[in-house]
Amino acid sequence: MTDTKRAKDQLKIHIREQNQAHILNCAEKVFARQGLAKTTTQMIADEAELPKANIHYYFRSKKDLLEAVLENILELWLDSVSAFDEDDSPKFSFTRYICEKIDHSREHANASKVFAMALMGEEPFVLEFLKERFVVELAREKRIIESWVEKGLMKPVSTEHLFISLWAMTQTYADFDAQIKIVLNKPKLEEDDFEEAKDFIIQMTLAACGIQ
Repeated sequence: MTDTKRAKDQLKIHIREQNQAHILNCAEKVFARQGLAKTTTQMIADEAELPKANIHYYFRSKKDLLEAVLENILELWLDSVSAFDEDDSPKFSFTRYICEKIDHSREHANASKVFAMALMGEEPFVLEFLKERFVVELAREKRIIESWVEKGLMKPVSTEHLFISLWAMTQTYADFDAQIKIVLNKPKLEEDDFEEAKDFIIQMTLAACGIQ
């Protein structure tokens, strides 16, 4: 393969990735705004300012678009929980995880809302992903937490309920931002609000787990 052809192929891949990312970003917005049932491919095309045929060039159906949006946010969350390492301290691990999840709520609020809708609607893709990937990963975190308990670095806790609580506390700043804005009496959540949330959730988690 010549350098020229390689460069052209790389450019095509780059353009394709850019177009897909743009379409998925628009799909997140429309799904979050309209709901899963009411959203149409035409609405997403209008949001992306593209012909509907262009959307179907990359994604065959609304179902494919929804699953791509869900997979992106689920993989992002999975990467965060997968970073737990037995050699790190529990304080470092939980602090990092909570900070990342709050950042995700700020930076990927629409995707988080779409996930919440899909979960409440028991979308098969989400349920299978959780069963096949998150349950396995949670079992790994449980072994790590048990090792920390054995070393006296934290007290025994229910790993399942701990992560359920962490998901609820961190994702609520995306999924129920309207409620948060009312409680804080603000028209828009600022970066400082998310930083305060991080500090509070970290302190509460470390205290509940007996981590110094």
